[in-house]
Amino acid sequence: MTFPHARSTPAVSSNRWLLAAGLLVLGTVFFSTAAHGLDPQRPLSQALLRIWQTPQGLPRVVIYSIFQTKDGYLWLGTQAGLFRFDGVRFVPMFADHEQLAKCWIRDLCEDNDQNLWIATEDAGLIRWRAGRVTSFGQAEGLPSNHVRCLQVDRRGDLWIGTDRGLACLRDGKVAAVNQENLRSLPIHALDEAADGTLWIATAGPAVWTSNGTAFTKQSFKALPAESTINAIHAGPGDTVWLGTSAGLLRRSGETERLFTVAGGLGSDEVLCLATAREAGLWIGTKDGYCRVQGDRLESFQSRDGLSQSTALALCEDHEGSLWVGTKYGLNQFVDRRTLLPFTTSEGLPSNDTGPVLQTEQGDIWVGTLDAGLAKFAGREFALAATLQAELPSQRILSLAGDAGDLWIGTDAGLCREHAGQIVEQFTTAEGLPANKILALCRDQAGALWIGTSGGIVKLHAGKLVKPPGLDMTRPIQALVAHPGGYLIAAVEGGELYRIADGEVTLFDEQLTGWRDVVAFHVDAQRHLWVAFRDGGLGLIDGDKHFRFRAKDGLYDDDIVGIASDDRGRLWVACSRGIFSVLAEELQQFSAGRISQINCTPFSPTDASRTIECRRGVQPAVWKMEDGRIWFSTIRGILVVDPQRSTRTLPPPSVVIEEINVNGQSTSAKQLATLPPGRTNFDFHYTALSFASPTRITFRYQLAGFDADWINAGSRREAFYTNLAPGSYRFRVLALNSDGVETESTPLEFTVRPHFYETWAFLLCVVFAIVAAAWIAFRLRMQRVKERLQVVLGERNRIARELHDTLIQGFSGVTMQMQALAARLKKPDDLATLSEIISDAGNCLSEARRSVAGLRNPENAESGLTAAITQSARQLTEGSDLRLQLQLGPLAGKFNPDVEYNVLRIVQEAISNTIKHAQASAVEVRLKSNAHEVAITVHDDGQGFDVARHLEQAQPGHYGLIGMRERASQIGATVQWRSQPRQGTTVLLSLPLSSAAALKR
Repeated sequence: MTFPHARSTPAVSSNRWLLAAGLLVLGTVFFSTAAHGLDPQRPLSQALLRIWQTPQGLPRVVIYSIFQTKDGYLWLGTQAGLFRFDGVRFVPMFADHEQLAKCWIRDLCEDNDQNLWIATEDAGLIRWRAGRVTSFGQAEGLPSNHVRCLQVDRRGDLWIGTDRGLACLRDGKVAAVNQENLRSLPIHALDEAADGTLWIATAGPAVWTSNGTAFTKQSFKALPAESTINAIHAGPGDTVWLGTSAGLLRRSGETERLFTVAGGLGSDEVLCLATAREAGLWIGTKDGYCRVQGDRLESFQSRDGLSQSTALALCEDHEGSLWVGTKYGLNQFVDRRTLLPFTTSEGLPSNDTGPVLQTEQGDIWVGTLDAGLAKFAGREFALAATLQAELPSQRILSLAGDAGDLWIGTDAGLCREHAGQIVEQFTTAEGLPANKILALCRDQAGALWIGTSGGIVKLHAGKLVKPPGLDMTRPIQALVAHPGGYLIAAVEGGELYRIADGEVTLFDEQLTGWRDVVAFHVDAQRHLWVAFRDGGLGLIDGDKHFRFRAKDGLYDDDIVGIASDDRGRLWVACSRGIFSVLAEELQQFSAGRISQINCTPFSPTDASRTIECRRGVQPAVWKMEDGRIWFSTIRGILVVDPQRSTRTLPPPSVVIEEINVNGQSTSAKQLATLPPGRTNFDFHYTALSFASPTRITFRYQLAGFDADWINAGSRREAFYTNLAPGSYRFRVLALNSDGVETESTPLEFTVRPHFYETWAFLLCVVFAIVAAAWIAFRLRMQRVKERLQVVLGERNRIARELHDTLIQGFSGVTMQMQALAARLKKPDDLATLSEIISDAGNCLSEARRSVAGLRNPENAESGLTAAITQSARQLTEGSDLRLQLQLGPLAGKFNPDVEYNVLRIVQEAISNTIKHAQASAVEVRLKSNAHEVAITVHDDGQGFDVARHLEQAQPGHYGLIGMRERASQIGATVQWRSQPRQGTTVLLSLPLSSAAALKR
């Protein structure tokens, strides 16, 4: 096989899985933001350890490989397939590939084109790209389907180590290396040096290198002949590391060194190697993992908290966390940048710690309650065997510094340390009130005051002196030197006392309720802060005093100790842990300028394995010269650095992982061309940050639907149902624990409507309705015209017939009777004939008027009101009957048939009044409203029996029956109301709905 320098880059597929383009952009955040690994100056035991096992969602698998791709995902290769991890969820990647779902994965790597390459035990080489799987096996040129290791070189070539030799994938083609000494040998490990040299570990053991043109065998003098090489790492310069079954071998130039268990290695069986970002090298062994820095080895094993002894895989992620894969779990080690614990793992003689103090010489001392005293040596604690042996008791309750000396208060007396030895001791035999030393304090004159369980004494010039004044024989819980030149003492169960000029007095009569004080602190502004057991926090500022409680916003009422930093913030130890609060805010609250106190607690999630601070020791809190504050807890020492109170992490990349439309998984490309009817959407998103994944909160918005951002908390999915057709834009914001917010690549899509949901369809429907209405109107008008023509023709016919028959007949009869009247001589006969001639003339006039109405139906005078008025006046003309008309207006004209029948009913009613009622007056009324027309004809005549006339009509008298029939024809009702000598009323009611029906 040849190795030409000129080469072509493999073609990059244009497809991307979901939002791969967005992932690549966001993935660069990890490389452009400075991130630190585990601090090399701190023991491994001080790192925060998180473990994922079956209860935390990790399948029951053995992790053989851990790799983080450029997009930020963490990939786990196991004996049961490939899993992707985002800090919260483990997602199996080969779920849709039955043959690959349970394949044994040995190694993982990523090339320059963001292809993930997967080495499997028996399924060959797999390329995972944008959700698509491509397999390479013996048919494609691999020496074997058992692939053990992978390495992508600086030119982009993929080197493949199998159990039967080495191969190289270049330009999409696999070629086996035909080097005679490498042919068919099992390849155990691969790595590339900074200068491009490829290092190859094979069975034998043997190590080869390649410079691109030839292979050279390397010799290692310190490598045992019977050993097996499991891992290889090319370090800076000419340094190379070999992880073998006989230990860790380092060669730098011509110098070789083998690290074994005897030199601090966890086990001689080294399984994997990884670069430590800060310094050194990570080593995975059969018994935990190790870090090597120079010639110094440090181990972390299962007894220290590792999920299982065998460290099979190592990986440092982009945020600096170390990941360790074992046979039973995934372990994450996060650097504690803000809170550091010190326990027995860091050299403390006991986790049951007591007082903590730094002397004027800068020495840091920690007392314990069961194992004596320890001194901090910069990284760990050191014990002085001589000092421990000379202590009167191993239970240390109080500490105080002196010029070059340390005063140690125990439960068996007081002693002074100098140069690592006890040089002086005091007990009750020397004048102490009691041997239990609870508090120590030096006054401005340099004298030491000793608070015991039996009272207080002063040590001055080597003598113990009891102060005069008020008797203080109860236990002294706390002492403080006030800047005003006096001491304040707190007595168990009692008030505060002042010690000035050697005399004890009550501190302040107004503070008689200030009992159970356990600690004091004087800040840089000379304010005195007071800690109470279950009583909150107190402030004494000159003559003013104030107490703060949990109801005011204080984190806890049970205070143990207080310290202040250089930024005006109080750091308070309490039974719930640690919290901080601005001193200025407390003063504002005491002055009434604010109504609530805001405290900042530090919970176990913030890197603390302790949850309760130590009570009953003095001091329990101490600010060191470097600004850090040390807290004594029930499980060791906890150190807070106020200058680094928050850890700065790279902003998390936000990824929309999955889209489901109507229950079907959909890619971003498919989303842009959705067919109509897709209205239900599920979006699954995540933020790729592993330092504090559970503390990341999300907001999302679907522009076009949501008016504002939706706060989702830690939820990583969003649901939308029944989306209306339109254009939408889905965005996600993630906020990490540092308050840094990042946004995902927006996802734009359109919900296309069905045709019946479009404006075109609506316009078509409107046009069809308008066209149908127009056609119906035209047809209706045509039918009306046709009916009108028929009616007009019929009217003309009737008019002609009436004119030619009835009118002509009446005219002839009238003329004959007039001729006869001219010949008659008798007055009675002449009067009778004149009456007949008058009636005939009236009938003739009426007939002519009817003929005229038939001839001219559109006459303006033919309206119902005008017709009733004209007819009533004509009927009553020439009679003694007085006519009254009250006719209201009508809206429009009725159908001619309706008007004709109404008019005939009114005429009949007036005619009956004239002929039969013997009335003196008749009144005609017409009223109308939105529902009906009411016509009333009333006379003051003699009346009649309505029922009898309707039931037994006399021959020739059918007026009432005719009126009823006419009313029925037009949908109206007619009623008669009459009583003898009380007149008659005719009521005609015509519903307008009936009239409208008749008009059609």
